[in-house]
Amino acid sequence: MSASFSIIDFRELDSVLWNQYVADHPLGSVFHTTGMLKSFMLTPKYEVFAKAQVDAKGQIVALLASTRIETVSGLASNLASRAVMFAEPICNDDQCGWEAQRQLIALHDEQMQRRTLFSEIRPMHGLSCDAFRIHSLNYEHVDFLNYVIDLKKPLEDIWENIGKQTRASIRRSMRRGVMVEVGTSETAIRRAYPFIQDSYRRSKVPLVDIKLFLNAAKLLPPGTLQVRLATMQGKDLAGTIGLCYGPRYFAWYGGTSRPPGLQPFACLVWDEIQQSHQQGLAIYDFGGAGRPEEEYGPRVFKSRFHGQLVNHGRFRRVFSRGKLALAERGYKSLSLLFTKPIHRGC
Repeated sequence: MSASFSIIDFRELDSVLWNQYVADHPLGSVFHTTGMLKSFMLTPKYEVFAKAQVDAKGQIVALLASTRIETVSGLASNLASRAVMFAEPICNDDQCGWEAQRQLIALHDEQMQRRTLFSEIRPMHGLSCDAFRIHSLNYEHVDFLNYVIDLKKPLEDIWENIGKQTRASIRRSMRRGVMVEVGTSETAIRRAYPFIQDSYRRSKVPLVDIKLFLNAAKLLPPGTLQVRLATMQGKDLAGTIGLCYGPRYFAWYGGTSRPPGLQPFACLVWDEIQQSHQQGLAIYDFGGAGRPEEEYGPRVFKSRFHGQLVNHGRFRRVFSRGKLALAERGYKSLSLLFTKPIHRGC
């Protein structure tokens, strides 16, 4: 690549320029935006690596957003840390952009290989020619499932496509008094977070600090972060936190109690789908459904909405398989982190 190109940290670039590039790119996502990156920066045990390649005219030709996540602190942190790109790197669709993307990934891996066990890219879109270029940088593609719903269809068709028992459960729950509240306040986040904690505790997977959500509510554009609570007679039953960006609603985190005869979580998901449809969004993204060879309870729940099952997979580069084996023996939860989604549990 010509010397007229330079790699610049996102904090040193004009945020308007950065966010406009993300908004204009067909693969741009909320996880690339400066608001989300700053939210990650302010979260305990999260460290951001986000850089762009910029040409001589100051225009971005490629950018990458990654987060180093610690499971434990101290001397053992390198044996329990991973680097995660919650969306694929993006670049101009030409030779210059592809080379810029390659250089960004190479720089990222050079800096992360001494401080993390592995790097993982979580594509939000289908496989493209980027897959070959990423694979050529020693990233291994592994299968990973997800469900998405096409919101361009009539809402009545989407409802009728949901499993009969799930539709009946939603109607019964609403008839018995389950109500859905939507908000973005700190209070709403603090009400939803305990349900998310319980969900992750049942799955034995560490959960991100609540500060991520509190900061995202302040730093993301209004309406991006949405909190929903299912309530009945003044008592909270379930909560979700989702992200609305571009044409996509992303089901980020959530959790629920299990009251007999009620399905408060299903009510929340249906409300998310309804509101996303009314807002003119194109895609409802369930946020992950696990590896196909593993039993995964949330996948069963998500399948009942009969969205399209997709396998965008993930790309992983393990920096030291010896250290990974050592870490898995020393930290039983690490194998769960390596195989289970960090997104919403049900």
